Amino acid sequence: MGYAIELFYDEASEMAVHHIWDGLGTALGQPSLSELGARPHVSLAVYRDGLDTNGFPEKLLEYARSIDPFDFTLSSLGTFAGREGVVFLAPVVTRRLLEVHARFHEVFSKHENAGMGYYLPGNWVPHCTVAIDLSATEVTAALAYGREAFQPISGQFREIGLVEFHPVKERFTCALG
Repeated sequence: MGYAIELFYDEASEMAVHHIWDGLGTALGQPSLSELGARPHVSLAVYRDGLDTNGFPEKLLEYARSIDPFDFTLSSLGTFAGREGVVFLAPVVTRRLLEVHARFHEVFSKHENAGMGYYLPGNWVPHCTVAIDLSATEVTAALAYGREAFQPISGQFREIGLVEFHPVKERFTCALG
């Protein structure tokens, strides 16, 4: 079982990403991330194993209160190198987004050993996953679909949450600010 700390969008932006997820699922003939119970998000950290969640919600609430909602724009479509088969929308990397990410890792540094290195400051590629576990042919088809269907999405990060995955379950979510 894994956990992620996710920044969630305002309702209009969330719906725009759901539209892409659902269209992509239809185009590829497979369940969309909407059907798997996920919410559109950008992950600040991912923990595969060994995360002690005792006291985590209280600390996350305190952290969330220290951050006002802030703007973002999902401006590009991409994929990671390798065989993971991930296609994503990427936000413009702003100073504010990097500050929020770095501050999270400062506040929660005692959990760093349980985290995936891809999400640490200096390694992090912020992204909103639109498809996962795709074959090379499916990645190509997903990118082609995205080229036609995707337009930049602007909105605000409004919430942060602790999410358990496989299956996806929001454990604790709170508003920013």
